[in-house]
Amino acid sequence: MTSPSTLLERSRDIIALHPRVPRAVKAALAAVLAWLVVQPLGGAADEYPYYAPLGAVIAVSATVADSLRESLQSVASILVGAALAILAGAVLPNALAIAVVVLVGTLVAGWWRLGEMSSWVPISALFVLIIGSSGLTDYVVGYVLLTGLGAAVGVGVNAAMPPMPLVPGEREVVRLRGSLADQLDDLADALDQSEPLSREDWLARHHDIASRARDMNRVVVQTTEARRVNWRARRLRDRADRQAEHARALERLSLVVDDLTGLLAEVENADRPDVALGPQLRAPTSRAMAAVAQMLRDRDEDDEATSESVDAADTAVEELAQAVTDRIRAGVTDVLAAGAVVTALRQLVASL
Repeated sequence: MTSPSTLLERSRDIIALHPRVPRAVKAALAAVLAWLVVQPLGGAADEYPYYAPLGAVIAVSATVADSLRESLQSVASILVGAALAILAGAVLPNALAIAVVVLVGTLVAGWWRLGEMSSWVPISALFVLIIGSSGLTDYVVGYVLLTGLGAAVGVGVNAAMPPMPLVPGEREVVRLRGSLADQLDDLADALDQSEPLSREDWLARHHDIASRARDMNRVVVQTTEARRVNWRARRLRDRADRQAEHARALERLSLVVDDLTGLLAEVENADRPDVALGPQLRAPTSRAMAAVAQMLRDRDEDDEATSESVDAADTAVEELAQAVTDRIRAGVTDVLAAGAVVTALRQLVASL
């Protein structure tokens, strides 16, 4: 039988890996609270109470700062749309007024200051024009005030239980690190072949590291944004700082590994009359890449590379550097590409 502590641990893991779950719960809670808040108000609240939960749901966002910003933008968009509807409704027949508010509202929605809530301009204009035609002033006042009140409730709920999505960012850091290790292992395996690969075979081994780096960066930026106006941020500051530091390092290293892959495809392919590494350097290069890949995978309890894997990678890279030096002493002068490989691998070891 599963113990309560185990169930609690699993629940925390699920929530951490799926931040939309607590966001949905907060949105539901904010909607209910907004509904209850407007019940005693009377007037427009009796006729249009559903606008308060609507405002609350709009306000519950990924971060407290986003919640406040999007609430203000949504109210501003509603006001702009309402003003547009009042002007159009006063001088145009219904069918033409609808066409005008949708056309102009959609154009105004491109205004950058309204942000992601700009789509509410034509929507609110239609609401005011169609639903509020029987009592325009009361409807506009009720619509704006009740939505704003609901948004305030949503911001309050978000501020009371602020999101701090560290686990998704940590998961993306691990994924990118694994992708870099996989790419290096694939390059090491290619260099272990008895003959150089064709350029097409090299390119077939190219992993899509750039998109993985973009995914990681997007999630880590959300974590950074979540620290603003967040009372939980101080308690989790060290963990968040470490995540951001690792993300920055991996983002730089993803460029290094990507360039290294492209370099080998150009200088060590079978289509060239003279390959850059050749049989003398392919083996030590393969060992160095495999060692760096293992360093990427081996982590201690603080998510840092273990000293054993760092030492092994450093030793393998220096052995490659010595092999390049030996080639120079033997009279080989075309070692520029080999030196670039050594420099890249040294950068990877130093950064990790």
